[in-house]
Amino acid sequence: MQIRLATLSDLPAAAQLWFDRITLLQQTDPRIRLLPDARGKWSAAAARWESDERIGFWVAEDCGTLLGFAVVRIEPGLPGLQPHRRGVLLEMVVDLHETHRGLADLLLDRVRQWLAARGAGEIEVDVPARYPVEAAFWRGQGGAARSERFRLPL
Repeated sequence: MQIRLATLSDLPAAAQLWFDRITLLQQTDPRIRLLPDARGKWSAAAARWESDERIGFWVAEDCGTLLGFAVVRIEPGLPGLQPHRRGVLLEMVVDLHETHRGLADLLLDRVRQWLAARGAGEIEVDVPARYPVEAAFWRGQGGAARSERFRLPL
Protein backbone atom coordinates (compact mmCIF):
# COMPACT_ATOMS: atom_id res chain seq x y z
CA MET A 1 0.00 0.00 0.00
CA GLN A 2 1.30 3.44 -0.91
CA ILE A 3 0.32 6.79 0.63
CA ARG A 4 1.06 9.68 -1.75
CA LEU A 5 -0.08 13.19 -2.57
CA ALA A 6 -3.31 13.27 -4.54
CA THR A 7 -3.40 14.28 -8.19
CA LEU A 8 -6.30 15.42 -10.33
CA SER A 9 -6.47 11.94 -11.89
CA ASP A 10 -7.38 10.54 -8.44
CA LEU A 11 -10.54 12.62 -8.14
CA PRO A 12 -13.06 10.31 -9.87
CA ALA A 13 -12.17 7.37 -7.61
CA ALA A 14 -11.97 9.61 -4.53
CA ALA A 15 -15.37 11.11 -5.34
CA GLN A 16 -16.87 7.61 -5.51
CA LEU A 17 -15.37 6.67 -2.13
CA TRP A 18 -16.74 9.93 -0.68
CA PHE A 19 -20.18 9.23 -2.18
CA ASP A 20 -20.21 5.69 -0.77
CA ARG A 21 -19.41 7.03 2.72
CA ILE A 22 -22.08 9.73 2.55
CA THR A 23 -24.62 7.17 1.35
CA LEU A 24 -23.81 5.01 4.39
CA LEU A 25 -24.09 7.99 6.74
CA GLN A 26 -27.50 8.85 5.25
CA GLN A 27 -28.77 5.47 6.44
CA THR A 28 -28.16 6.49 10.06
CA ASP A 29 -28.95 10.20 9.78
CA PRO A 30 -31.71 11.47 7.46
CA ARG A 31 -30.47 15.04 7.99
CA ILE A 32 -27.64 14.28 5.58
CA ARG A 33 -29.04 15.22 2.18
CA LEU A 34 -27.11 15.17 -1.08
CA LEU A 35 -27.41 17.95 -3.64
CA PRO A 36 -28.04 17.10 -7.29
CA ASP A 37 -24.68 16.21 -8.88
CA ALA A 38 -23.11 15.87 -5.43
CA ARG A 39 -20.13 13.94 -6.76
CA GLY A 40 -19.43 16.61 -9.35
CA LYS A 41 -19.64 19.37 -6.77
CA TRP A 42 -17.36 17.43 -4.43
CA SER A 43 -14.86 16.82 -7.26
CA ALA A 44 -14.80 20.52 -8.14
CA ALA A 45 -14.00 21.40 -4.52
CA ALA A 46 -11.37 18.65 -4.34
CA ALA A 47 -9.69 19.99 -7.50
CA ARG A 48 -9.22 23.30 -5.68
CA TRP A 49 -7.83 21.49 -2.60
CA GLU A 50 -5.17 19.83 -4.69
CA SER A 51 -3.59 23.19 -5.51
CA ASP A 52 -4.11 25.02 -2.17
CA GLU A 53 -0.88 25.18 -0.15
CA ARG A 54 -2.86 25.37 3.13
CA ILE A 55 -4.30 21.94 2.34
CA GLY A 56 -2.69 18.53 2.48
CA PHE A 57 -4.43 15.90 0.34
CA TRP A 58 -3.19 12.29 0.26
CA VAL A 59 -4.49 9.10 -1.25
CA ALA A 60 -3.81 5.48 -0.38
CA GLU A 61 -3.56 3.08 -3.26
CA ASP A 62 -2.65 -0.53 -3.84
CA CYS A 63 -2.01 -2.00 -7.29
CA GLY A 64 -3.50 1.09 -8.93
CA THR A 65 -6.72 0.99 -6.88
CA LEU A 66 -7.60 3.94 -4.66
CA LEU A 67 -8.37 2.62 -1.16
CA GLY A 68 -8.83 5.87 0.75
CA PHE A 69 -7.81 9.48 1.17
CA ALA A 70 -7.36 12.22 3.75
CA VAL A 71 -7.62 15.99 3.39
CA VAL A 72 -6.60 18.50 6.07
CA ARG A 73 -6.40 22.29 6.11
CA ILE A 74 -4.15 24.48 8.28
CA GLU A 75 -6.12 27.19 10.08
CA PRO A 76 -5.33 29.72 12.78
CA GLY A 77 -6.24 28.68 16.31
CA LEU A 78 -9.26 30.18 18.00
CA PRO A 79 -8.61 33.73 19.26
CA GLY A 80 -7.10 33.74 22.73
CA LEU A 81 -6.73 29.95 22.93
CA GLN A 82 -3.96 27.45 22.37
CA PRO A 83 -2.82 26.19 19.92
CA HIS A 84 -1.80 29.04 17.67
CA ARG A 85 -2.33 26.86 14.54
CA ARG A 86 -4.53 23.82 14.06
CA GLY A 87 -5.41 21.34 11.40
CA VAL A 88 -9.03 20.85 10.42
CA LEU A 89 -9.73 17.47 8.88
CA LEU A 90 -11.91 18.13 5.85
CA GLU A 91 -12.27 14.49 4.79
CA MET A 92 -10.94 11.07 5.67
CA VAL A 93 -12.52 8.20 3.78
CA VAL A 94 -11.56 4.56 3.36
CA ASP A 95 -13.01 1.99 0.98
CA LEU A 96 -16.07 0.48 2.68
CA HIS A 97 -16.26 -2.57 0.42
CA GLU A 98 -13.19 -4.34 1.80
CA THR A 99 -11.23 -4.34 5.03
CA HIS A 100 -7.83 -2.67 4.85
CA ARG A 101 -6.26 -3.09 8.29
CA GLY A 102 -4.40 -0.02 9.43
CA LEU A 103 -5.33 2.12 6.43
CA ALA A 104 -6.97 4.90 8.45
CA ASP A 105 -3.97 4.87 10.83
CA LEU A 106 -1.55 5.28 7.89
CA LEU A 107 -3.53 8.19 6.47
CA LEU A 108 -3.77 9.84 9.88
CA ASP A 109 -0.02 9.41 10.44
CA ARG A 110 0.65 11.30 7.20
CA VAL A 111 -1.77 14.05 8.27
CA ARG A 112 -0.08 14.33 11.67
CA GLN A 113 3.41 14.54 10.16
CA TRP A 114 2.36 17.25 7.71
CA LEU A 115 0.62 19.31 10.39
CA ALA A 116 3.49 18.99 12.87
CA ALA A 117 5.95 20.18 10.22
CA ARG A 118 3.79 23.30 9.80
CA GLY A 119 3.51 24.12 13.49
CA ALA A 120 -0.05 22.95 14.10
CA GLY A 121 -0.81 21.87 17.65
CA GLU A 122 -3.95 19.80 17.15
CA ILE A 123 -6.34 18.26 14.64
CA GLU A 124 -10.01 19.17 14.73
CA VAL A 125 -12.38 16.50 13.42
CA ASP A 126 -16.15 16.60 12.91
CA VAL A 127 -17.42 13.13 13.77
CA PRO A 128 -20.89 12.13 12.52
CA ALA A 129 -23.26 12.21 15.50
CA ARG A 130 -25.00 8.96 14.61
CA TYR A 131 -22.09 6.82 13.47
CA PRO A 132 -20.39 5.28 16.52
CA VAL A 133 -17.76 3.44 14.44
CA GLU A 134 -16.05 6.72 13.56
CA ALA A 135 -16.38 8.08 17.09
CA ALA A 136 -14.68 4.94 18.41
CA PHE A 137 -11.84 5.35 15.90
CA TRP A 138 -11.16 8.93 16.97
CA ARG A 139 -11.34 8.06 20.68
CA GLY A 140 -8.89 5.24 19.98
CA GLN A 141 -6.52 7.80 18.45
CA GLY A 142 -6.58 9.81 21.68
CA GLY A 143 -9.25 12.26 20.56
CA ALA A 144 -11.60 13.83 23.08
CA ALA A 145 -14.73 15.87 22.49
CA ARG A 146 -14.18 19.56 23.14
CA SER A 147 -17.65 20.67 22.13
CA GLU A 148 -20.76 19.64 20.28
CA ARG A 149 -21.63 21.40 17.05
CA PHE A 150 -25.33 22.06 16.50
CA ARG A 151 -27.04 22.88 13.23
CA LEU A 152 -30.29 24.81 13.26
CA PRO A 153 -32.54 24.85 10.20
CA LEU A 154 -33.56 28.28 8.93
